[in-house]
Amino acid sequence: MAYAVLVLAAWGMVFLRLPVWLALLLGLGSFGFGAVLVVFGAAGAYWNSHMAPGNDGAYWTLGTGVLLLLAGIAMLVRPMLRAPPEP
Repeated sequence: MAYAVLVLAAWGMVFLRLPVWLALLLGLGSFGFGAVLVVFGAAGAYWNSHMAPGNDGAYWTLGTGVLLLLAGIAMLVRPMLRAPPEP
């Protein structure tokens, strides 16, 4: 349930119109937390594949981390695309 709330909040912030500084701050936070979840999810999936094959909890962590990484990248790229081009 907590993973679903994290993913919905991260992707909800992608589609909201936020100030540039807040979008960059939330994008970096989402990207950083997603990277941590990907590392722990990959390590847990590797561990479970050898020690406890029936446990799928690590795959949820890995998937949530990937979705948070994608949301963080989208939040970081969006303000760059909105910036007016220089003449």
